Parts: sequence; structure tokens; C-alpha cells
Amino acid sequence: MEAPSGPRWRAQLTGWRGGLFALLGLYSLGAMVFLLAGGARPEMTSLVAMEAEVEADADAVDTNQAIPDAPASSADPPGSAVPAATSAPPACSDVRPVEHAEDPSLGGVHALGFVTLDEQPAAFSGYVGCPLIVNFFASWCVPCVTEMPDFERFWNAHGTEVAVLGLAANDRLEDAIETVAERGVTYPTGLDEGELFIDFGGLGMPTTVFVSATGEILETHSGLLTLDDITSRAQAHFGVGS
Repeated sequence: MEAPSGPRWRAQLTGWRGGLFALLGLYSLGAMVFLLAGGARPEMTSLVAMEAEVEADADAVDTNQAIPDAPASSADPPGSAVPAATSAPPACSDVRPVEHAEDPSLGGVHALGFVTLDEQPAAFSGYVGCPLIVNFFASWCVPCVTEMPDFERFWNAHGTEVAVLGLAANDRLEDAIETVAERGVTYPTGLDEGELFIDFGGLGMPTTVFVSATGEILETHSGLLTLDDITSRAQAHFGVGS
């Protein structure tokens, strides 16, 4: 075949170029429309599409992860009532006679008062509801000094159930204080400045009196007591100390 030449060749070349440029233009226009429509979804080409997708995912999380209601407690069965808290009565060892005043309206021993060894007014009214052992002692009384450690031992073992009180009778205050310290006494102590020894039925030293929780004198014993004696009497009178 003979190759085209002259004006004819130039006309054909010009037509090819125009057609090629036309095809390239159409292709570019189509690609632009395709990208603007988000069809290719490249990661860096459509920020609007990415934001919309993130918002849609967040809405789905909020819908699917709603906070559930708090579960009902399984500790108590439905409809059960919680009982009101009840406080136990105070231990007899916690009684502080100085925090109470004499009350003549109370019966028996509970209407009386005394003075502590640090010269503070005190009252037996603080012992209402507690069995009480009152031990009259004196620094010059050998049996009194001998039995005091046994009262301390009883107090340490049963003080929550039975109160113990030591009262110095016919003694000087400073001598009573010294005796209590030397014998290691920690239960409450005081001074009989009046006639408590007589009111409690004392006849000689030492004298120990067993008083009920209602203030009634159950027994007055004159003479030395051992720990076994104190314990057996507490058991007999108060039902404790066994």
C-alpha cells in the first residue's frame, strides 16, 4: 500500500489528534465525576465521607452500649424487711460513777453516793442494771491488802458482767491511794467519808457486799475472801463467774 502524502496525510493526522484529545477529555471528565461521587473511596480523597462514617459508627456504639439498670441485691429476698440495729447494753466494766449524780428516787444502794480517791463526787446510780461487788478496805488492814489482788483478778475475768468497787473506810486518803497503787488495782475505787460501811451492814474489816442489779443488798460478808470465794458467790448471787 502506498503511504499517504501531502495534504491528505496532514488531514488524517489532524483528525487522529483531535479524536485522541477528545477521548482523553471524556476520560478525565468521567474520572472526575466518579471521584466526586465517592465511588473509588480512597482514604485521602474524601474527608466528607470519612466524617460521615465516623459519626455513623459513634451512633451505633451509643445505641448498642446503653447503661443497664443496676441489678437488684441478692443479699435479701424480695419483700424482706431489714431488722433495726439493736445496741447491746454497756458492759459493767464501762460504768463511770463520776458521770452520775445521787438520785434519791432510786431504791436501795442506787440512791447513795461516794467520793472517788481523786476527790470527785460519784454515785451508785451509775450501776443500775449491773450486779455490783463493793469491797470495803483500809491500808492498815492486812486481810484487806491481801485479798485486793484477787478482786483485781475477778474484775479482769468477769468485769463486763459484774462491776467491782473498792471503798476505803476509816482510812486517810493518801494512804488509800498508795495502797491501791501498790496492789495494782484498776477497778474503780473511792472513799467512804460518811456511814456507807454501816449502811451496807459492815461489822469488821474487810467487808464485801454483793448488790443486785436493782440495788438490793444480797449478802454482806466480813472477813477475807479468796478468788474462789468471790467467784462462787458471784455465781450464786448473779449467775456469772462460773
